[in-house]
Amino acid sequence: MKKIIAAIDAMHFSEDQLDSFLYITKEAQGRLTIVLLEDIVGQQVPVASTSTFQYEQVVRESMEERRRLRKEHVDRVYRACDNRGEDIRIYETIGFPVADVIAASRFADLLLINNNTSFAFLYESNPPKFVKDVLADAQCPVMVLPDKVHPLKELIFSYNGTFSSMYAIRQFSQLFPGLSDMPVNVIYVTEGGNSELPKDSSIKDYMEHHYDEVRYTILNGDPVPEMLALLMHRRDCIVTYGAYGRSRMSRFFHRSDADSVLRTTDIPIFITHP
Repeated sequence: MKKIIAAIDAMHFSEDQLDSFLYITKEAQGRLTIVLLEDIVGQQVPVASTSTFQYEQVVRESMEERRRLRKEHVDRVYRACDNRGEDIRIYETIGFPVADVIAASRFADLLLINNNTSFAFLYESNPPKFVKDVLADAQCPVMVLPDKVHPLKELIFSYNGTFSSMYAIRQFSQLFPGLSDMPVNVIYVTEGGNSELPKDSSIKDYMEHHYDEVRYTILNGDPVPEMLALLMHRRDCIVTYGAYGRSRMSRFFHRSDADSVLRTTDIPIFITHP
């Protein structure tokens, strides 16, 4: 059984998140472990505007309120898990969310995160810095999920013949063997004037070994708008990407391209590194 871990902000939990994590875990035939995160480093501290004694009292009361709220939210997570009747393990951690998740990913088969998880108090990027940092440094495959995952009807594999694109497809296929009967669309956006599917016979032979129904789509133009046009109105598919933040060889796998898909679409996105 595969070990699936899901990162949840203890202070911003929703039951839709949990249901989405459980849905993907079941499709992967795995067991879910929730990594319950809290960022104590980035917590707000009241600005001093009174005497030292009064300020210390305000800080103390603020921290007590924070602990009360945390207990309330953590208890809610435990109740939600108990109500699902599933074998869900929960690991609580307080400190540095990105570092904690990266450390946990070393001993996992798949990491699930929500696409809007953020520990920023002020302005935040889209996608959030937490999500981008985890995608760049995770030590296992990552799937970024919207708030609510709809039942899957198609798998979309982004492909350009490189090792990183094929690695992502292989990793996904190994993690989700139960999806072999789901329709697959292999997407290639033309590069360098080459309008033919790279290593055509090899990719088709591999796909025939793993999937029952596969079609191949070749798109012309800039990868970002082409992929967005294909995905932005979809709610019922998963798309794979390779080498987030690490590939400089292909314009199809630039970090900014994956960010655009994360920012604009409302579907699960599977990203992994060789």
